[in-house]
Amino acid sequence: MRLVKASYEIYAASFNKDLPYSYDNSELLIEIAGRTCYKSEKKITEGTAEKFVNMLKSRKHYAMIEHSWNLRYYTEFCPHYKFLNFMPMNTGTLVAGNDRAFNEWEYEHKNEYIKPTMDMIKEIYNQKCWNMLSATVKIITDRGISHEIVRHRPSSYAQESTRYCNYCNSKFNNHISFIIPPWLDLPEGEWTWNNINKSDILAKNLVAQYWVKSMLDSEQTYNNLISEGWNPERARSVLPNSLKTEIVITADLAEWQHIFKLRIASDAHEQIREIMIPLREDFKKLFPEIFI
Repeated sequence: MRLVKASYEIYAASFNKDLPYSYDNSELLIEIAGRTCYKSEKKITEGTAEKFVNMLKSRKHYAMIEHSWNLRYYTEFCPHYKFLNFMPMNTGTLVAGNDRAFNEWEYEHKNEYIKPTMDMIKEIYNQKCWNMLSATVKIITDRGISHEIVRHRPSSYAQESTRYCNYCNSKFNNHISFIIPPWLDLPEGEWTWNNINKSDILAKNLVAQYWVKSMLDSEQTYNNLISEGWNPERARSVLPNSLKTEIVITADLAEWQHIFKLRIASDAHEQIREIMIPLREDFKKLFPEIFI
């Protein structure tokens, strides 16, 4: 098995060109989010994004299309739609949201828009309409914490799938990864039954020894069930909350404010605070006017 620490990466943010992805080229962002589910990122090459997005649409797998963000200006007042955000202006309406929401919006003039000007963008900041801006983040954490994250309903998610990921095959180097809790002082790396008895760290820490052995037990049981013919969606039933998972989150900045308020509070789970406290500091650098 492999032990790893929780981590995160900011993929994209409104009007930021220095991050790995941009909402100006949402197909690339949609592809990396969608491939997170199956851990097939190695299949990404030049030109695969358009094919991947078309495949998602043909299969009506629209959830991945939500990992995008558009800002459009309409020279009239528009009918509201619950999955889009609206900011009235003197001569029309500024509308923000993902591609799926715009596609499903039942408004006959929805394709008759213009790109927002810098003055319109400044007005977002003047009115403090932070739901007009967005950010996408990939978080590596354990399954227990991911269950807490997905409770934030206005957000969009793409998560590593234990139904389709077979951790016994070579794609995962034939091992399962688990997240090291911050209260256990353990190094990242591979652990086997052969080396745990040689570990000075475990010899001095009985609680850590119990935890490591429990992870090894669950990996061995999973492997045994797969070898006996169970598919991954059945075998996953023996995997613990400590299982490593990757989850891509897209949310408007008003929702990110709400997430941080709840998840860095002193009574929040220490594993989610481990991620959210430094993540919020990075958001302050990206949006100093918003995340004060």
